Amino acid sequence: MSEHFQQLYEQNNDPWQVRQRWYEQRKRALLMASLPAPHYHHAFEPACGNGELTAALARRADCVTASDLSPAAVELTRKRVAGLPAGRVTVACQRVPGEWPAGAAFDLIVISEMAYYLNDDELDQLRANCVNSLALSGALVLCHWRRPINDGSQSADAIHASFDAVPQLNRIAHHEEADFLLDVWSLDPRSVAQHEGVTA
Repeated sequence: MSEHFQQLYEQNNDPWQVRQRWYEQRKRALLMASLPAPHYHHAFEPACGNGELTAALARRADCVTASDLSPAAVELTRKRVAGLPAGRVTVACQRVPGEWPAGAAFDLIVISEMAYYLNDDELDQLRANCVNSLALSGALVLCHWRRPINDGSQSADAIHASFDAVPQLNRIAHHEEADFLLDVWSLDPRSVAQHEGVTA
């Protein structure tokens, strides 16, 4: 699988046209608008691809840890965020969920367009990693394409349902379209309005 993605990014620096396609631009904007807090301390984005979402997250976080299993994608992400202040974004070659930042606590974790490539055991490990490294008031975001994909072993609906079934996670936002699912969970069940003390 890693060789497949390496070849994709070596042949094309934007294989899914995440920069050009309105679908991708709109989906990214919806994801960013769904984040329950205006700013985060430390965000984690595995499977960062060419870094378009990474750059958006860096505008909302003090620091972003990004990773991808493809060295070519890692290099593209580093180039994409090169103009940001030093230390704002750290990018590493990493195969999630087996490789996960050790000892880190994140107040934002974004799993986008990658979980369907995992087998059942890996999906279990991904859920456990997310729960164990998510700060109490942090947000866990999942966003996945719902149509059939090549080499995918999980459906978007099944992936999101499995996270929704985790007792510690409280779903605080849900967006569903024919093409994709977008969900946000937190260990804290309070809504955005409740966090700010808004009453009727």
